[in-house]
Amino acid sequence: GLGKTTFAKAVYNNERVKNHFGLKAWYCVSEGYDALRITKGLLQEIGKFDSKDVYNNLNQLQVKLKESLKGKKFLIVLDDVWNDNYNEWDDLRNVFVQGDIGSKIIVTTREESVALMMGNEQISMNNLSTEASWSLFKTHAFENMDPMGHPELEEVGKQIAAKCKGLPLALK
Repeated sequence: GLGKTTFAKAVYNNERVKNHFGLKAWYCVSEGYDALRITKGLLQEIGKFDSKDVYNNLNQLQVKLKESLKGKKFLIVLDDVWNDNYNEWDDLRNVFVQGDIGSKIIVTTREESVALMMGNEQISMNNLSTEASWSLFKTHAFENMDPMGHPELEEVGKQIAAKCKGLPLALK
């Protein structure tokens, strides 16, 4: 609820980013880590997986993905990663090594252990301040109304905003 996925989507869909990378793929990993599912999903995203193909062999799929990325400048987003098993991720990481210089992988996670394992640069997101929380809540709660015209709602609105504990998704 801090906006990790929203932030990653804003980067992914940015016009300059679109023009900078020759190949882009977004895959939502979630709790159940499965290298076969992730590899198939990435191949589908880049248009290199045909559902008629009978690829259930992880190695064959990874070779196909590696070939599809070879020499290309790519942006891959792995959204909502929970698994922090280094060996499992290291096997998948080898698929990306033949991309062109400047290729990037963005990983969103709520687990600090995952961020540390992935290494490189990290952007940590924190809860909103009380003022920012009220501002965001007010924007959505009073969508087409002037909040100043309803002072009786301000106090209850601030109480609701406080209960959201600075989480943008809850405030929205």
